Parts: sequence; C-alpha cells; structure tokens
Amino acid sequence: MPSSKKIKIFNKEKLSPENKKRSEDLQSLAEETQSNKKVRRLNIPFTGIFGDKVTEPKIKYNFAPSDKIIENGNAFITFGKDRPSGKASGFGGQGATGANAIDIVVGRLSSAKAPDGTIADNSFSADAARIYISQLTNIDFNFGIDPGKSGLMEGRSAIGIKADGVRLIGREGVKIVTGRSNNATGFGMKGETNSLGGKIAQPAPLIELIAGNDTEPQFEIGGLFNSGERIDKLQGVAMGQNTTEALKELSDLMTNMLSLLKIKSNAQFGLNAAMSIIASLPEGLAGPAAAAAFAVYNGKHLKSNYDMYQLFIDKAIWEVNYLQPYGKRYIESRNVKTT
Repeated sequence: MPSSKKIKIFNKEKLSPENKKRSEDLQSLAEETQSNKKVRRLNIPFTGIFGDKVTEPKIKYNFAPSDKIIENGNAFITFGKDRPSGKASGFGGQGATGANAIDIVVGRLSSAKAPDGTIADNSFSADAARIYISQLTNIDFNFGIDPGKSGLMEGRSAIGIKADGVRLIGREGVKIVTGRSNNATGFGMKGETNSLGGKIAQPAPLIELIAGNDTEPQFEIGGLFNSGERIDKLQGVAMGQNTTEALKELSDLMTNMLSLLKIKSNAQFGLNAAMSIIASLPEGLAGPAAAAAFAVYNGKHLKSNYDMYQLFIDKAIWEVNYLQPYGKRYIESRNVKTT
C-alpha cells in the first residue's frame, strides 16, 4: 500500500482565525452535549455529524465570465471553456470556438498550503480529484503525461481523470478500445473521423500503460568485450497465443536437436565398438569388416548432417515468424505498450 501522512479527520490548520474559533466553540458544545445526559440532542449545527454542514477551509474559484458553476463546499462542476490553469490558459484562453469543457473537481489546492479564503485557478497537480472533459484541449500537456511512443495528443477532444486512486469497475467486463467505431453512420458519414472531422491516422492507435509517467530509455555501459546497450522502458506486451506457439515450436526444435545428437552419438559408439571387434579379426576379414562398418557410419552421418541442415532452416523460419516485427506471429504486440 502507498504510504502517506496520517489523515486528520478534523483538520483546523488551514482555517482562518474566525472559522477556527467558531469550529473550536462548536466542538466544545458538542462535547458538553454528549456528556450531559439531560440534553437529548441528536445533532449540533455545523459540526458535520450525520452529514450536516461543517466549518472547513474554503478555496474560492477564480471564475471567468463564460463559466457556469455549480458548487457545494469544496466540490465544483464548471461549465466553461478549455482552461487547465489560469484564465489565459488552454484554447479557452486563446478565444477559440469549439473548446467547451466540463470540469468536475473536488478539493481545490488540496495538496498546497493555501490559506482559507484563497481565490484559485485550476491546478491539475494540486487539486484533489478531477474529471475533465473538453471538446478541444492538449490533454497530455495539461496533465503532464509522458509522450510515450504515440507522442503528445494536441488539439483534440479528450477526457482526463486524476485522483490519488482511480478504479474502473465492470461487473461483466472492461474494454479499453482505440480506433474507429464499426457502425459510424448518418449525416453523410463514410466512417468515423476524429472530433475535428479529420482522418484517424492509424487503423489501430496505441494503448500505452506507463507506470511512473517515465519512458526514458536506460543505457547499459559497455566494457572491453561488449558494446553499450539501449534498453527501452516502454515495450510491447507479449501476445499470449503467439508466445505459447513460439515456445511449443522452440520445444520441438530442441527435441529434434537432441534426437540428432543422440543419432550421431550412437553412430560414433557403433563405429568404435565395431572397430574394437575388427581389431581382433584376421587380416583377411578385418579389411571388408572395417569397410562395412564405415559405410554404415557414413550413411547415418550424412543423414544426420542433412537433418541438421534442415533444423537450421527451421530455426531461421522460427526466428522470422516469432522474433521479427514483420513475422506473421510476432510475439510482441505492435499496438499495446507497457513499462
């Protein structure tokens, strides 16, 4: 489990002096009420108990004229323009049309030491949790996401979700899909485009799983007998069926290799045994017997050499099929990358 500071349920450190005094008075009143058996009161106003209102630090949003805001406590839904930070930021700050956005955020400046009553802009880093939906935005830049293999997405519709923990839960499955819809019809459409009406460049855009938000390659320093090596952090995931077939065929290649080694070993043992026996035969019989023994050995030797040559060909085909990007059963996914 990730470690963090112990959570203070009643944290008064960020309150203004007035609100801090009020909170302390309310807490004292609540304690007196609980200790007084004659007083039978279920709730004390503004203590937060049973979902009542609570006195807590309040961060005010620096809204723009075009914003429509729904707020309650430190929870906000803002209907406005693309705005990752201040009023001048994003496509909304440039006066762009078609850059509408819905920003759902709780806990503004939660991780920053902002005093009670601070007027704040959006902060995709310091706000506690956010779902950001924009018709036109630079989503990767705004959330500080590593470019990865596919690069930074710029000037496109996007949804960003950020919090200390994010969970996607599907009782009967979860699908992560990239690319075009299979049933994009209507309004003269001949297939799905991007949100600007442009062509989707790749038939299968990448899915990238980047742990730690870092894809910088590592470099292994070389020595006297080996050169340095560049190791990619972001690599294609192994494809299950292709990897299984590759291991099966590799197992067959190893079995064939062991069989050939056994045939060669048996042939050599047979020749050695025959030559030992031939050495004790009379000279007239030794010559023909030796010739016959060598003929048998050479036959097995030539056959095993042919089989060995065929094995090298099978190995080369195996490498092309499974270990090369252009192979028909390449074991590394071309479209799903992970660190």
